[in-house]
Amino acid sequence: SQVYSSMASRLGLRPSPHRAIFARAPPSALRPATLAAGRLACASRRLVSTAAAAPAAAAPDDGWRTRQGLSRYADRRDIEFVLHEVERVEAEAEEVRGVLDSVEDFVEEWGPVDPALDQSPPKLITAEDGSTAVEVHPETKRLLADYHARGFAEMEELGLPFSVQCAAQFLFGGAFPSNPLGFTVLTRCAADLLEAHGSESLKGEYLSDMRAGKVVGTMALSEPHAGSSLGNIRTTAVRAGDGPLGQEYRLKGDKMWTSAAFHDVTPNTAHMLLARIAGPDTPPGARGISLFLVPHLLPDGSPNDVEVVGLNKKMGHRALPNCAWSLGGGAGGATGYLVGEPHQGLSAMFQMMNAMRIEVGLWAAALGKRGLNESLLYAEGREQGGKRIIEHDDVKRMLLQQKAYAEGAFALTIHAATLHDRNAAGDAEAGAMLDSIIEVVKSWPSEWCLEANKWAMQVLGGYGYTQDFPLEQLYRDARPNMIYEGTSGVQALDLLGRKASMGGGAALKL
Repeated sequence: SQVYSSMASRLGLRPSPHRAIFARAPPSALRPATLAAGRLACASRRLVSTAAAAPAAAAPDDGWRTRQGLSRYADRRDIEFVLHEVERVEAEAEEVRGVLDSVEDFVEEWGPVDPALDQSPPKLITAEDGSTAVEVHPETKRLLADYHARGFAEMEELGLPFSVQCAAQFLFGGAFPSNPLGFTVLTRCAADLLEAHGSESLKGEYLSDMRAGKVVGTMALSEPHAGSSLGNIRTTAVRAGDGPLGQEYRLKGDKMWTSAAFHDVTPNTAHMLLARIAGPDTPPGARGISLFLVPHLLPDGSPNDVEVVGLNKKMGHRALPNCAWSLGGGAGGATGYLVGEPHQGLSAMFQMMNAMRIEVGLWAAALGKRGLNESLLYAEGREQGGKRIIEHDDVKRMLLQQKAYAEGAFALTIHAATLHDRNAAGDAEAGAMLDSIIEVVKSWPSEWCLEANKWAMQVLGGYGYTQDFPLEQLYRDARPNMIYEGTSGVQALDLLGRKASMGGGAALKL
């Protein structure tokens, strides 16, 4: 509460009654004086706990969390239970605890800024030269700078399993529902795609800066007329010869729903973009799609021929700008560099798409868990009918339902991350299993953790849909997950129409 008050004062954020409740109430009003580490409150956690309790620890002086315990953002005991006792990840427990400790410190410091990012989304501004750009909240830039300064973007380079990285991302997701860290997730996935398929010269120019957060990466697939139907994209690329970074093309077209584009977080942005090479040798439909890297700034520092057309005003994830934009409005066209082989762009892009599908499922699980924690805190302190509402059977049901959805979704996403680790280590069967469930990993948490957030709002009654409590924002931020990286219907079509029949149904026999 002290962190929130100082941050709110600095931001000019309006006071919030529910923050005042937590500021005034002593720890004993919200939970017992003795906690089982990793539990919010003994009574309620006995009700909803599935993992064995860790040794008891004293309640924190500030009523906020214990190092081994639970903040309002996530549950450390449950995270470590899934990592070590369910999935048995190949990482030292002390190393994992050190990573999660560092993430907890970061989210406890920066978490209270998230409501300001939601209330003040990015703006489209016109520069003195007449060009347009996207201005993000100043705290977004400070948060991202601190994220990189603490080395969180280097977890992959440190050799940490993807499952541990996802556990850290789960903590981040619960703390930042407005999704300012979407910049870092997209950049990491774009950098992985470039590293896997890009030429050595292209990687030498962009990869290290993307890893360091000096260049933001995006995925530019959809167009105004073509969302999931990528075979219908119209953006074209004309061969312009070989340059210092490999095969150069001039691109013209329009892109839609591109997140983390045209912002002022970094001077340059690298779009991993799908387009169709002009010419008679290009196959029709999805088979004719190629992958390009299109930067905002060219290697010599001059601006590329790209322009933001509009800023989409979103229901949720408001800290992360989402743009409509065009390529080649000038005479020559935007410069792009071929990534991988011609006409193999969609198969290459599936690497990034599948990584983002895991991230979306994980993000949904984090918001489901955050809603559970917020409603649990409220249910412990709110009295109706002469007793705390957590003692009412119907409220217990709603809390348990949230727990089943949120923690089941987290376990599913960590299982997918573990399969990813095993596949990277050479386990082909794990890779086949991951490929067969990736649509479920994205869509199930997206569907059912939104349902969990619905029940969280219901626990708070009338307060649940007001902006004085975080549930209203959580519900808005959870809803787009059912659309990101393909709607649930598209995921079902991919799973049953393509995956189930591949190899004579081999995936279903695993």
